[in-house]
Formats: sequence, structure tokens, C-alpha cells
Amino acid sequence: MAQFDVYTNPGSRTGRQAPYLIEVQGRFVDILATCVVIPLICKEFFTGAPVLNPTIRVNGTEYILSTAEITSVRKRILGRPVASVSSQRVEIIGAIDRLLL
Repeated sequence: MAQFDVYTNPGSRTGRQAPYLIEVQGRFVDILATCVVIPLICKEFFTGAPVLNPTIRVNGTEYILSTAEITSVRKRILGRPVASVSSQRVEIIGAIDRLLL
């Protein structure tokens, strides 16, 4: 598992609107059984403020980062990553900073 890896959302109730989760937890807390994630929402289900909800591209499709829905999940339910969005690190960290400031 690595920071900014993207996983398929294992939630049966939320998977249609939020098909992916981005791991945002840093490497220094790898010993935990959980990790911190932020859902990626399909654009047709969500409109956000760009500074708090940047557009994130995964495998050629754009999604909205739902920063205010940051949560933790058990690592074992995530499976294997389907992509990495580390190239969009600045936007993701900026959104988290905006949420917490």
C-alpha cells in the first residue's frame, strides 16, 4: 500500500456513486490495521468547490475528490490498487489542508 494509491470502493451501497478510494495516509503509520482514505465521486453525482474538491483523473476518467468524507477503513478490505494518483499530490494535499484549516 502506498500513499495516493487508488482502490476500488468495496462498499456495495456507495460504490456506484463513489467507485474509488484514494489512500492518503503516510507511510510512517504502516503498522496500523486501518488506513485513511478519501472517496472519489462520479462527476454526475457531485459538484464541489475546486479548492476543496479537486478533479482527479483515474485511468482516463475524471472524478471529484470528496475531501470532507475523509475516513478510515481496514486495509484488508481494499484489495490491490488499480492506479496511483501521486502525480496529483499537490491538489490532494491542498484539499486536505483547506479542510483542516
